[in-house]
Amino acid sequence: MRNFVEAIARKRDGRELEATDLRSFVQGAADASLPDEQLAAMLMAICIRGATAAETQALVEAMRDSGTCWKLGERYPQAVDKHSTGGVGDSVSLVFAPLVAACGVPVVMMAGAGLGHTQGTLDKLGAIPGFRAAGSRREAIERLEACGASFAAQSVEIAPADKKLYLLRDTTATVPSLALIVASIMSKKLAVGARRLVLDVKCGSGAFCKTPEAARELATALVGVARRASVEVRAAVTVMDQPLGPNLGCASEVRAALAVLRGGGDRRLRELTVVLAAEALELGGRDAAGATAELERRLADGSAAARFEATVRAHGGDPDERRLARPKRSRCPHRTTGT
Repeated sequence: MRNFVEAIARKRDGRELEATDLRSFVQGAADASLPDEQLAAMLMAICIRGATAAETQALVEAMRDSGTCWKLGERYPQAVDKHSTGGVGDSVSLVFAPLVAACGVPVVMMAGAGLGHTQGTLDKLGAIPGFRAAGSRREAIERLEACGASFAAQSVEIAPADKKLYLLRDTTATVPSLALIVASIMSKKLAVGARRLVLDVKCGSGAFCKTPEAARELATALVGVARRASVEVRAAVTVMDQPLGPNLGCASEVRAALAVLRGGGDRRLRELTVVLAAEALELGGRDAAGATAELERRLADGSAAARFEATVRAHGGDPDERRLARPKRSRCPHRTTGT
């Protein structure tokens, strides 16, 4: 496609792309009308030259529209989504969703699998026997009606262009591009369609963003896209210089989440989850002190743990902790045990 070659050249030379150029790029990825070498060339040009806010917004919206938009915010206007950029031992989402739902706020979470050296929320939920994330709007609604929380997985419906472009990014060393990271995250969030979003952007040695400055830059870009799409958003930059909690490994991290939901667990994991969950409640109009107090009550009175069990059942899983796999060997700083 000659016109697209010209678009690649414009970006290569540092000129701003039109929205039509970016729609052609995304459509070419979604329907294979553009060859991989041209897609890869554009990815590299964006990675090297960067993208303006207008280019990033157009890219996000084109990727969102490459598939089906669930528009769950129209049916559940109070619903909130959450995203973490990932970190070691980060099982916050497993606590956040049932905890916020127990406070009467629906949670619609587009979850992801592992990225780099970390396991994603879908990997951890996959440790629960029978657990199946929603892959369609109908399934998401069924889960919301049953328990007030839905974990969704990217499917052929949601931002299919992102799947193709992510594979190419991984093989062309263009994963670190800020614009491409933002587009990958936000296209899926906007396609699901919650009107409220909480962002946890990690920084530190165990995070994708190594410095607070890089994390703030990413957070600012994500917030900007959300607001331009009329999504109410809160963002926190949190430290990931050490694992968030003492448990690593998918089944072990589910146990860590259960311990917090039952009113105990690791202090840092609990505190961060409550901070992020309070942001979700505040987006719905509750004051900060009241939101925190309610969250603490839900952890103490057993309703958060009960909502976790209901959420697992609604997703086809078995909430019996005894069914979780156990490691053949476990390590701690002072001892090693085997089973």
